[in-house]
Amino acid sequence: MGAETAASGFSFPSLVEEIRANGLTAAEIGLITGVRDRQVQNWAAGSSRPTAEARDRLVDIHYLVRQLRHVYLAQGVEIWLHARNPELDGERPIEMLIEGRFEPVVNAVQRLRAGAM
Repeated sequence: MGAETAASGFSFPSLVEEIRANGLTAAEIGLITGVRDRQVQNWAAGSSRPTAEARDRLVDIHYLVRQLRHVYLAQGVEIWLHARNPELDGERPIEMLIEGRFEPVVNAVQRLRAGAM
């Protein structure tokens, strides 16, 4: 294990792997981060790194998945992200993320974790 991975516990391949293990496809990750799914596969393989904007969106997705895992199993995370949500005026969180509307989704997840939903 490299020093960077050992020190931080994170790597771009591990972020992609964890996100995909919780129900998002490479194509969905690509749509959210603004890249083609092939680029997401390159991140997963460790053969490239995301640009600054894509990186920020990738770590945001990872944050959301991690927060949702405090409440749901992996399949529940997948369902929550893809289902219409009354807390989001009936919108699907995945579609909001693809459109770049992270803040309302993050807020909904935080309320869920706090037991307010």
